[in-house]
Amino acid sequence: MPFVAKPGQYIGNEINIVRKDLRDVDVRMALVFPDVYEVGMSYMGFPILYNILNQLPWVYAERAFAPGIDMRALMRAKKAPLFSLETFSALSDFDVIGFTLQYELHYTTILDLIDLAGLPVEAKDREGLPIVIGGGPSAFNPEPMADFFDAIVLGDGEEVIVEIAAAIRRAKKEGLSRPQIMRDLAKISGVYVPQFYQARYRVDGRFEALEPTYRDAPRRIKSRTAELSSSNYPERPLVPMIQTAHDRISLEISRGCSRGCRFCSAGMTYRPVRQRTPQDLVEQAKHNIAATGYEDISLASLSTSDYTRLAELMRRLSAFSADKVSLSFPSIRPESFTMHLAHFARGVRKSGLTLAPEAGSQRLRDVINKATAAPELLRAVDLAFSQGWTLVKLYFMIGHPTETDEDLQALVDLIQQVSQVAFRYRGKRINVSISPFVPKPLTPFQWVRQDSAEETQRKINFLRQSICSRNVKLSWRDPDVSRIEGVLARGDRRVARIIKGAWQLGAYLEGWSEFFDATRYEAARKESDQTFDHILNGCEIDQPLPWDHIDKGVTKKYLRDDYRRALGGEKVADCRFDVCHSCGLMGQTVCQELIRRQRNGEELEMPIEFQQMPEFDVNAAPLSAKAPVERIVHARIHYRRGEQVRFLSHLDLLRLFERALRRARIRTVFSQGFNPHPKLSFGPPLATGLTSDAEYVDVPFYLDEEGTDLQKRLSPQLPLGIEIADIKYLDKKAPSLAALLNRTDFEFRIDGGTNQTELDRIHTILSQKELHVERKRKDKSQMIDIRPFIDSLEVTEWGLRVRTRMEEGRSLRTDELVSLLFPHDKTQGQKTRIHRAGLWLQRGDRLYAPMELCDAEAEHAQV
Repeated sequence: MPFVAKPGQYIGNEINIVRKDLRDVDVRMALVFPDVYEVGMSYMGFPILYNILNQLPWVYAERAFAPGIDMRALMRAKKAPLFSLETFSALSDFDVIGFTLQYELHYTTILDLIDLAGLPVEAKDREGLPIVIGGGPSAFNPEPMADFFDAIVLGDGEEVIVEIAAAIRRAKKEGLSRPQIMRDLAKISGVYVPQFYQARYRVDGRFEALEPTYRDAPRRIKSRTAELSSSNYPERPLVPMIQTAHDRISLEISRGCSRGCRFCSAGMTYRPVRQRTPQDLVEQAKHNIAATGYEDISLASLSTSDYTRLAELMRRLSAFSADKVSLSFPSIRPESFTMHLAHFARGVRKSGLTLAPEAGSQRLRDVINKATAAPELLRAVDLAFSQGWTLVKLYFMIGHPTETDEDLQALVDLIQQVSQVAFRYRGKRINVSISPFVPKPLTPFQWVRQDSAEETQRKINFLRQSICSRNVKLSWRDPDVSRIEGVLARGDRRVARIIKGAWQLGAYLEGWSEFFDATRYEAARKESDQTFDHILNGCEIDQPLPWDHIDKGVTKKYLRDDYRRALGGEKVADCRFDVCHSCGLMGQTVCQELIRRQRNGEELEMPIEFQQMPEFDVNAAPLSAKAPVERIVHARIHYRRGEQVRFLSHLDLLRLFERALRRARIRTVFSQGFNPHPKLSFGPPLATGLTSDAEYVDVPFYLDEEGTDLQKRLSPQLPLGIEIADIKYLDKKAPSLAALLNRTDFEFRIDGGTNQTELDRIHTILSQKELHVERKRKDKSQMIDIRPFIDSLEVTEWGLRVRTRMEEGRSLRTDELVSLLFPHDKTQGQKTRIHRAGLWLQRGDRLYAPMELCDAEAEHAQV
């Protein structure tokens, strides 16, 4: 751990982590996200499956993530296998390993993780357990990864994952062989077992068909559609120990989208739309806030604006603003961003508002069936800035079917108009993100040609030269990334050789631009004697497709018809608010009810922009509540940091305490202003990797009916490794410990102890009047004399005992002292175990401990 960046991502120990006795479970399942922890823990599907599986007493679901580049290198050097965070078990010890297929550029990482788990990369080479399965958005064309998975789940996983676990449990009890297990899995609806199918190709190399080789294997595999049951969503979600990409409560308000954007894979594959009730969502929010201490709630869905009870939900959730809990929503349609919606978000922290027009000209928006009109976008931007947002993020795609240079110029003109709106307000910014269009399976554009990398680069260059407003920041996606994504998205089984070849050439964590290298794919393509053109150039509308055996419910006829409508610039209205368009899902329960109401002429639930809203004062005060006028008590907490948390940073620890105090229902005093936060005051920060018996934090809080016994309330909310040693209370704020304390005691336990030669060298070094070390900060470095900061040093048989000075926030760094004393071993700083044994205020000859400074007789020392 001391040798890698962000070691806190590998320690587990999160709040609400599930712990089970392995002797009490029949099936062990590892849920693996093929990216680093901070990304994977933000994926909404993980907590749902983790909760569902761990509700079963006979199943234990654990988690694993892709190690960072540095950790991966060390694991391979040490021959350490990929491990879970709950029990630190090797993944080869599990019965099922389930990968999330979230994004095509995760494919090479998945191969690496299978290999890191100690398993053969290709399914045909594996024996016995574990079974390797996959599922997620990219599974709707499973063929490029078919050689590597034993089974692939299609559609929603809430119900099918339990059926898979039951099949494995039964197989273990009956002693079934691996082929028998595969046959049983193939009988489960929504489970595709690739080994039971064989691809056939035409003489010219084009794909012709995928045929079953096992008589009971279905010719088409129907994807699963689950009800959004409230029991699927965890009441006590995991709280990561480090900051993650989406560090907040996520409420899935609905699943699916019926807007019919023709480029959108999720909009087609997650149909039909299913909504949760406001009552369910408010109950989940209440439980989640109490169990996590999170201060933000995000409303998650493909189209938050189309949640027909959004106004009611926002109104009810806004009650949590009294507890300083803010609300946010992802990308919304500009036409639905009304004054009422903006009003619900007043008085809470506002990050950028995200709007996705997708195309610059109205003609092209009609082609892709995007309903937004330019005046609606400009109105939404103006409203956002007038209501306090400082940043608006706009998402566009280039390379849509039928796109011309005139459409690109219209995009430039539209951004310029948005820029002019921003200039009416001081300090407002526009971030514009440009993504090349990548045709995806099971959409009306699944047949079209994808722009070449050269065409895409030409268009990006045009936009870069044409958009020069100083309040607009333009970013774009690498054309080579989009090109490879396009190959992986619409490829057949032959692409597996390219994926494996790229992995063997070092491809890993390619969702991060700094790790992506298209030349690996080019080399693998040449090695496998293939071409990308037959994929990227599109195909005829009647040509067989590699994913034709996947039955999502939306028919190929509907997709063909909608593609023809697109070429004619014909828009299709949202079927929930208009009429059924016979996409193929008419047999779904939710669709049958909608069709019945449409035929009977019953009133339909409409999105927020069509709803009649009650009048309100737009100048009314924000919804956040003022802090109650009550007695404020100041608590000084002395705590210890043990092994389990030594790899957390100071900022991680700060968030940890803020959320623990929320979970303990201790009402801390908040700062004022735009971004209020608890007014906690910590002692001098501890470097990552150190343990300590001398950690302190001052907490001002409102006295309530539960009294001042903070230790009883707070201790259960702290993770393993944080132990409260003492608490003292004051009626007034004490001086900042970070500024007040001036002495620190450290214990350095040297790996292997100290010998006589090292003792002599240490004494020689310390006898010098100056000790210069190089201190690096970001891209700069300077020489620092650390001798004045060493008060005393004692050499022991196990290492060193050092007392250091702190002066006006300056002191030595523990790793600097170790590197100075052991210049022959550059790794000694990481190998040395360092423990903070004490913090003190020295005045004259006397040392005061921080808890003594709470006593009246020590007030003169603070003065």
